[in-house]
Amino acid sequence: MSEIKLREPDHDLIPLLRKCSSEELDNLVGYLTQKGGVSSQLKSTQVYRRWHPDHTKYVDEIIGEIQKYGGNTILNIIRGGTGVAYRDIVLKVASRLKVKTAKTDTIDQIEQQILVKVLEKSWEKMSDKEKKSLIEGIMPETSADDLPKEFPMALLQTAIIAGGGIVSYQLSLIVAGAVARASLQRGITFVAGTSLARWSAAFAGAVGLGIAALWTLFDVLGPAYRVLIPCVLHIAMLRQLYVLRENGVDPQKVATATTSSRREILFRKFS
Repeated sequence: MSEIKLREPDHDLIPLLRKCSSEELDNLVGYLTQKGGVSSQLKSTQVYRRWHPDHTKYVDEIIGEIQKYGGNTILNIIRGGTGVAYRDIVLKVASRLKVKTAKTDTIDQIEQQILVKVLEKSWEKMSDKEKKSLIEGIMPETSADDLPKEFPMALLQTAIIAGGGIVSYQLSLIVAGAVARASLQRGITFVAGTSLARWSAAFAGAVGLGIAALWTLFDVLGPAYRVLIPCVLHIAMLRQLYVLRENGVDPQKVATATTSSRREILFRKFS
């Protein structure tokens, strides 16, 4: 039994995190323990003190802590010490970031919209060089003349549709990596030392300053959002990672995957 009460069932979170490796969970633990401050319960659990840094040994405590950050302290007590379901957390984050959602949206669709919104907000803080680097990182077919003046929502949506899970994972990896560097002063630990890590780091730098500037916004939204927003972005990346794996795609080959099937769609200009 988890020392931090779980809200069950939570099909959008529990099955995903329970199959993650310790390295894949590492940044989530960092957000909870380093950004959660005195409100973090995880560090005081017996399993954490015994097994840290093997996060798989206390994954239910990690899940329970995330759920509790999504709730209200008083309401958590009323609920018997449990937090809220992950979908409610994602919807709350979406609302605070002014992301429009529909009741029929799946959890990965909402996460993707949040991710794009964070990119949109960071876009305003980027230089033209950084914008060009980001666009070329996701869409290497795009030339300098294709760089749009406004946030390229249509271009990104086209790329996601054309590239499917690969592009979704690329986007999530870049954003999650930039957030980790701004918040934890490290990247995505489980891809460290791989070609994928070198690829993502090159383009994550393009959004790094924009993401760092967003931290002021996260502070304004409230201390819980300093934990929840990075957690949601990291979980969104993990979900895309496991979608690829379950479809037989090697994530380490994503960075060098062929783009020929997307050229005809993406070789167009947006202004």
